[in-house]
Amino acid sequence: MADRDLFLHEYVDIVGEGAMRYMEHTAGFNTEAAAGRGLDLLGTFYVMGSTGRWPQVVNIWECLEGRTGWRRLMESTNLSRTENPALNEWWKTALEVRSGGFDRLLGAAPGCPTLASLRRDEVSGSVFVHELSECRPGAALEYLAAVREEWEPVMRDYGHTVVGLYEVLMTDTEVMTVWATDPEGHERLGRAVDAGADERISRWRATSRRYLTRWREELMTPYPGTLLSRGDPL
Repeated sequence: MADRDLFLHEYVDIVGEGAMRYMEHTAGFNTEAAAGRGLDLLGTFYVMGSTGRWPQVVNIWECLEGRTGWRRLMESTNLSRTENPALNEWWKTALEVRSGGFDRLLGAAPGCPTLASLRRDEVSGSVFVHELSECRPGAALEYLAAVREEWEPVMRDYGHTVVGLYEVLMTDTEVMTVWATDPEGHERLGRAVDAGADERISRWRATSRRYLTRWREELMTPYPGTLLSRGDPL
């Protein structure tokens, strides 16, 4: 897949009540100086503790210029880490409010939005549905194509806008999707699932099981002032 858009996904384990401080620190990260011009922030999100691990933050970054940006990021944040004073200072502050995390390199599937298209379309939300699922080996792109063709129209009818359709790279058994919505949209979709009145939802569950071996969703909310935020206070 030529000129593929790449993204970096981070699960960040937060110390105590440090989530807001960490997200503010992330939103102000100087990617020009500290990350070799390899990244731009798509969003930093607080995981709603009633739906996932807590306290935890999720960051999603777009790798500028795809593989070229990814190479610059590797060089500036790993190979030349000791010679990167801007990054070292950022990390020192971050370590006051985080204890570790887990990162994934993501490859955009066809139809996946980019930072440019999200800005152009003015996509925003107060609630984000974040799905990290396990799929049959090698089935990631087939599943994401089915999401785009069959599931996205249903989600749109229930007030959800696609933000990310990602194949998790460096493995062949993980996929990720992200959707922007609000509490009303989340409630309407949940009621439709419970009632079993929308046959499209049942059909999608059957379709998804052809590709997935396990799926799980959690809810997130973005830090105010970031690209996808509607300005809701946290």
